[in-house]
Amino acid sequence: MDTIGADIVLKTLAEEGVDVIFGYPGANTLPLNDRLADSPIRHYLMRHEQAAAHAADGYARATGKVGVCLSTSGPGATNMVTGIATAYMDSTPMVAITAQVNSDLWGRDAFQETDIIGITMPITKHSFMVRDVNQIASSLRQAFQLASTGRPGPVLVDIPKDILSARCGDQPKKAPTAATKRIANPEQIERIAQALNRSERPVLIIGGGVKLGDACVQMSELVQRAQVPFVTTMMGIGSVSSANGFNLGFIGTHGNELANRMIHQSDFILALGARFTERSTSVISEFAPLATVAQIDIDPTSIGKNIKVDLPFVGDIQEALAALIPLIVPRERDAWLERIRTDRQTLEEKLIDGGCGQAGTLIRKIQAAMPRETIVVPDVGLNQIWTVRTWQSHSPRSLLTSGGMGTMGFSVPAAIGARVGAPDRDVVVICGDGGFYMNIQELATISYYRLPIKIVVINNGHLGMIRQMQDLFYDARFTTSDLGDRVDLVAVARGFGIPAERVAVDEDPAEAIARMGSAEGPYMVEAMVDPDNYVYPIIPPGASNVEMISGK
Repeated sequence: MDTIGADIVLKTLAEEGVDVIFGYPGANTLPLNDRLADSPIRHYLMRHEQAAAHAADGYARATGKVGVCLSTSGPGATNMVTGIATAYMDSTPMVAITAQVNSDLWGRDAFQETDIIGITMPITKHSFMVRDVNQIASSLRQAFQLASTGRPGPVLVDIPKDILSARCGDQPKKAPTAATKRIANPEQIERIAQALNRSERPVLIIGGGVKLGDACVQMSELVQRAQVPFVTTMMGIGSVSSANGFNLGFIGTHGNELANRMIHQSDFILALGARFTERSTSVISEFAPLATVAQIDIDPTSIGKNIKVDLPFVGDIQEALAALIPLIVPRERDAWLERIRTDRQTLEEKLIDGGCGQAGTLIRKIQAAMPRETIVVPDVGLNQIWTVRTWQSHSPRSLLTSGGMGTMGFSVPAAIGARVGAPDRDVVVICGDGGFYMNIQELATISYYRLPIKIVVINNGHLGMIRQMQDLFYDARFTTSDLGDRVDLVAVARGFGIPAERVAVDEDPAEAIARMGSAEGPYMVEAMVDPDNYVYPIIPPGASNVEMISGK
C-alpha cells in the first residue's frame, strides 16, 4: 500500500506522543479516517464537532499533553470554533486538524469550502494551511511545538483532501531539539523577593499559568516557606491544595469575600500566571489600592495589560519560583494573619451554607461520596460557581472548567476527554439544565464507549445566573430565562442507555449519590433545586471587589 499524506499525518502524530483523536468525519477527512484502521491511535467519534474540540481540551487539561481534534471542512470546521476559542482563552495546548476541499477548488465557492484559517486567526496561536504533501510533517511538528511551549494554546492545521490522498515518499524523521535556555533576569527576581520580605500584608495571586507551567510543587513550597496567604483565580484553583491553611479562596465577581477583602487591604501582591481580567479585578482603578504589584508570567503581553505592575518578570514560572524561593526570608506576620482569621470567622458566620444554599450542600455530599482523586468538571453558570466555591481541590488537575470564555455546554464533552486521558480517575460532571441541553447529544458518546462518567444535572428550570442578575439588577423582570419543566431528563438519559434518577435537593439525596458513585458505568442524577437558590455574595455591575452584596 502506497504511502499517502494521511499516513504522514498519523505517523507524525504518533511521533508527537498522540494516542487519541476526538473527531467527526466528513467526505474530506475520509483519507485520514481510512488509514486510522492501521494506526495505533484511537479515534473517539463524538456526536458534534464542538464537542470534539471540548473533549480534546478536557484531555489536555487532565493530562498536561496536547489534545487533538479532527473535523471536515465547512460546517465541520466552523462547529469547532467555539471549542478552539475556549482553549485559547484558557491557554489549553491543542492541535485542531481540519480537512479542506481539494486545492484546485480553492476560491471557487466549492461545496463545504470555508476559510477556516481566516476565521480562527484571532483565536489560535497560529494556523497552518498545508499546500504540499511534503509540508505535512513539518507543519504538524511546528503546530505541536507552538501549542505546548511559551503560553500554551490551540493551533490549527488545515489540510486539503487531495493532499491527504497524495502519494509521497517517507518524510524525514523528527530531529531532536535542544532544550531552550531562557535568559534569566536575576536582579528582578531579587527585587520581587526583597519586596515580599519587607511587606507586612502580602498576598499571592495564583493563576492558571501555575498549572500550565507545571509549577504547582514550587508554588506550594513558596507558600510554606514564606507563610503567606494566597488567593486564586478560577483557573488557578487546585494549584495548591484547597485545604492549605493559607488559602483565602478565589477572587472576583463570584469569589470569596475574604479573598477580595484581603487583596484590597494588602500592601504587596505577587501574581503568578494570572492575567488580572475584569472578572477578577472588577473596577480596575479600585483594585488593591495599597499594594505594590509584582507579576510573573511567561507571556509578555499579559504583563501590565490590565493593571499597573511595579515589578514585572517575563519568564517560565517554574524557573522563576526556583530562583525566588531561596531568597525568601521566613518571618512572622502575626497581626496580618490574625486580621485574616478574624475576618474569616465573621464572614463565614453570616453566610448560609457557604453562600451556595442547598446546591452547595449537594456538591459537598457528592465529593464526600467520590474518591479523593476524582476529577470534577463543572459547566458554566450558577452550577460552576457553586462547585468552585464548594469543591475542595486536592491536586492540580482535579477541577476542569471553562474560565475565560465561559462556554456553556463545555462540561459533558470535556469530561469525556478527561476520562479518556485519565482512565484511572473517576470523573464527575456538575452542570445546570441550560448547559446540559447544549451538548446533550454527547450522552450518546458516553453510552457508546461505556465511559463511567457520573453526571449531576442541577435543574432549576431556568438559566440560573441570568435569573439571579435579572432578580437583583433588572427589577425581577424574568424575561428569556425560563427553560420550563416539560423535559424529563431522566427519560432522556435512559433513552441514551444511561441509568438515571431524579432527586430533590431539599430532601436527602445521599442514597441517589451513593448509587451513582458505586455504578460501574455511566450514571446520571437529576437534582431538582429551587430557582431562588442563588449564589452569594456577588459583586454588582460597576462595583469594586469590596462592595459584594449578600442579597437584594
